[in-house]
Amino acid sequence: MTRTTRSTVALIAAVVLGLAGCTTPGSDRAGGRGLQEVTVLEIAQLNDVAPPQVRAYAAEVDKQSHGALRLHFNDSWHRGEVDFEKHTLEDVIGGRMQGAWVGVQSLDLIGVTSFQPLVAPLLVDSQDVQNRIFSEGIQLEMARGLEGHGLVAVAVLPGPMRKVLGVRKPFRAPADFSGTALGIQGGDIPESTAKALHATFTRMPSGASLGGVDAYEQQVENIVGNFYGLEAKYITANVNLWPQAMAVVLNEASYRSLTDTQREVLRTAATNAVPAALEATRTEDDSAVAKLCAQEVAFLPSSDLQLAALRRAVQPVYDEIAGDPANARMLDRLIDLRAAVAAPPDVAACPSRGPAAGGGSLPEGTYDMVLENDARARCADGPPQGTPGQKSWYLLEVRDGRVTIRQRIDSQAAPWGGGYNGVYTTLRDRVRIDNLIARWSFDGTALRLSDMTGGSCGDAVIWTTNPWVLRSGPAQGASTLPDGTYETVISSDDRNLCDGLPEEVYLHAPETDEPLTWYVSFTLDGGVVTEHASEVSHTAIANMGWVGRYRVYGKTLELTLVTTSGLQPYTAHRRVLAATFTFDGRTLTFKPVGTWPCDAKVVWTRHPWTLTKKAP
Repeated sequence: MTRTTRSTVALIAAVVLGLAGCTTPGSDRAGGRGLQEVTVLEIAQLNDVAPPQVRAYAAEVDKQSHGALRLHFNDSWHRGEVDFEKHTLEDVIGGRMQGAWVGVQSLDLIGVTSFQPLVAPLLVDSQDVQNRIFSEGIQLEMARGLEGHGLVAVAVLPGPMRKVLGVRKPFRAPADFSGTALGIQGGDIPESTAKALHATFTRMPSGASLGGVDAYEQQVENIVGNFYGLEAKYITANVNLWPQAMAVVLNEASYRSLTDTQREVLRTAATNAVPAALEATRTEDDSAVAKLCAQEVAFLPSSDLQLAALRRAVQPVYDEIAGDPANARMLDRLIDLRAAVAAPPDVAACPSRGPAAGGGSLPEGTYDMVLENDARARCADGPPQGTPGQKSWYLLEVRDGRVTIRQRIDSQAAPWGGGYNGVYTTLRDRVRIDNLIARWSFDGTALRLSDMTGGSCGDAVIWTTNPWVLRSGPAQGASTLPDGTYETVISSDDRNLCDGLPEEVYLHAPETDEPLTWYVSFTLDGGVVTEHASEVSHTAIANMGWVGRYRVYGKTLELTLVTTSGLQPYTAHRRVLAATFTFDGRTLTFKPVGTWPCDAKVVWTRHPWTLTKKAP
């Protein structure tokens, strides 16, 4: 449809229907023909077709109102302009358009900063986390930030993850960004993220050429739709900058013109459309990834160390967001929620490709498993495999961030057949294998998976019925870091290592002639870490030093320090520290990644820690 035709349709709708709607011939829901009051809301949108998430909302509005309230999309609004979303929002505020949908990361262009915690870089990095946020209605709390700006958010919808498209090279670590030109869209957070990564930034209109940029933050569907995959050949598989959540907004005059019943329809539709929007996002991403794989785009993941370094590099963006007290509280809330969900970052990958670089915390090696064929009989989602009453033999290989299953049906002498090949990531006791999510454990000999979701009954039977027994491979030190209490000793000399530095207050011993040893312990418990210290003994009552959060990525521990008690060594709220670790079942050692404050480096990395009490 041409712009002239669309404008004509909009003009006819405005003249005939009016802003608040009018009576038009329609189908009587009770049967027969009759007159039906229809209110049409004109919604500006950038694209030729509204995204599926917004269309799901429009369909729900139509359903809830029985056709009496509808959204009409005015396409290609400010298309080709760099500040297209800012200008669209100004049109809505000024009454030139009743409403629009925009990405929430653009709302701070008109002074609305309440959505900034949602788009903090690398925070909401999986659909599982985004789903939890929307299921708890947190997006509606953020939407209150539009009050006083001439807008009302009638819906906030989840969307796809914004990823990094590399034109001539992959972007997996901070050094890859330094000195490069990064194309961005949206408001302050993308700009601040580029600065934190020491990249220059270029604001891009929709559909812009990739000429002049080295990388572009985009969702995979847009990469496909704009044919970028024919020119740029690298997407960082597990770096999800922020979700492309979407807000449908009306100006206050249009919202006030609606009846209470119509407003309730808009609110109810917004809640009901969230599951459909999430499903549309997953479907859209899966389809786009498959198309990019066909264009030979490489999906290369960042390693655990590279992810940790990226998180550390963007810490200034978190500090900027936390400059607003309300946003600081919301940021802490989302960090807590992410830790509670305990989902690894979503990974976009081509299953048919060869081994990809990157890490994980499943113990690498080759595993065997034997399964009774009858175990598949309870599944109604596919044909039985093998001869009833017989067994089948399975071989699992875990290597370089990938898992591969091969199988012998009915006999150990049968030829190996292909079973499965996929990419995995882990977070503590959770593993994601493509779209499968399960809990896992390893006792040095057997790898066990349980509570699997995301796949078929047959998938769960193969993966979770019996343990996978290690045949060969590096089992030493392969288990994840267990929850429990760890202890070490900091000498008086250690405590003077940071003298003269700002953080010396944390380590400095009181004025005394006797050297004072510091007995330090920390406890890992379900994502929460607490630190205690005593100057008497390990068994004496210790003072709490600080409380924070932690995540384990493969052999990397990531600490987020939140509060201190009594002492204030960390001036930067939400400081994130990362370290690689080795653990032999009893002794734990850390090696810092990047720059650490002197006091933290002394306490955490100078001496080994001993596991003295393992969590039950």
